[in-house]
Amino acid sequence: MRKIKKLKIVSAERAVVVSFLVDISDVVINLVVAVMSGSVVMISQVLQGFADLVSSGLLIFGVKRARLPRDKRYPYGHGRELYFWTFLSTLFTFTITAVVSFYLGLQRFINPQPISQLFWAYIVLFVSVFTNGYAMWLSMQRLLRKKHLSKLWSVFTHGVLIETKTSLVLDFTGVLASALGIFTLFLYQITGDARWDGLGAMLIAGILGLLDIYLIKRAKDLLVGRSASDSTEKKIAETIKSFAEVEEVVDLRTLHIGPEKLMINVEINFENKLTTDKIEVLIDKIEEKIKTKVPSAVSIQIELETSRIH
Repeated sequence: MRKIKKLKIVSAERAVVVSFLVDISDVVINLVVAVMSGSVVMISQVLQGFADLVSSGLLIFGVKRARLPRDKRYPYGHGRELYFWTFLSTLFTFTITAVVSFYLGLQRFINPQPISQLFWAYIVLFVSVFTNGYAMWLSMQRLLRKKHLSKLWSVFTHGVLIETKTSLVLDFTGVLASALGIFTLFLYQITGDARWDGLGAMLIAGILGLLDIYLIKRAKDLLVGRSASDSTEKKIAETIKSFAEVEEVVDLRTLHIGPEKLMINVEINFENKLTTDKIEVLIDKIEEKIKTKVPSAVSIQIELETSRIH
């Protein structure tokens, strides 16, 4: 049986920085070709590159801020600040690229204009496919964290690495937009119908808009205070119940307080015969085992509670 290859772990900073550098090249090169060709698809590429550049910059800033140490005023650190900057990043991309590109594409579809310098437009779009593809590959490695490639969709929809998911969407959109641009310019070249240029820009805007709406919702959930996944909470509960002295997990609450940082608050009913000293030792053992099973657990609060079963 063929062994499925696992991917190495990529840091969040590397993923967003590479995306940022790719966006800089996209903006400069696409702007030159857009002026030369007059293609609205190329103008959409410029807008997307500019929006992605700003968005990637906000993500880099958010990653830096999230790493600030905790202090008296911020006892749990600045981790959740990343969710704020990610929210701004996706909102900016949606507003600038999706809305403006769709409008320009619609205008070009209604009022077709001839396009020149198609050769250079093709060259730039092909280069953009590969540069954005490389940045997207790094984001995929970061999301999968040594999991199989077949798990990508599950990790993307359920994972909490929102900054990496945003980078992945930005780079995926770059690849898709460039591929669509090549296809629609080719259709224009063989048909002579300039409306394909406008239709391509609208398709790019529509796809990006849908992906951005999803990311905006996810960033909002984390910003408001999203709990860990059901599977993670189940793992925590099972870890606690693995101790013979635990009668019942009365209540379990979790909260993401930053990238790969989880706060856990749990109420436990222990068996009655335990002394105070034994309870203290047991609590330490439970915390240690939880951190082993769930490495993102950075803050664990265990409270004693009587059973709800009467």
